[in-house]
Amino acid sequence: MRIKRSEKYNAERESICTQLIRLLELDDTHGFLLSDLDDNVEKQNKIVEMKPEIKKVFECSNISAFKPNFECKRPYLNITRSILRKQGYSFIGNDHWIKDEDGLAKKTVKYFIFKNN
Repeated sequence: MRIKRSEKYNAERESICTQLIRLLELDDTHGFLLSDLDDNVEKQNKIVEMKPEIKKVFECSNISAFKPNFECKRPYLNITRSILRKQGYSFIGNDHWIKDEDGLAKKTVKYFIFKNN
């Protein structure tokens, strides 16, 4: 019987999750703002550049960002959310309001990441 990737590459999978979480730079509440990630093209590119490494240790056929002819609005968020969920993390999003430089309120999403036991 064939060994599942989740069993065969558990250490590598956890390493990728750690890299993703480190890239997101979570705050004290284990969260990050979507607007911060949307504004940081360097982080987005680093996440998307991890695709070949991710393909080696995760089953990616159900992840939209890995489908060849599928347009994904935020592939970096899709990759992050899908991979973390596959590895047993909770990925929870809540609406969040922030004030910009002009003092105007701007709506964004704050995502929280927790490891399930």
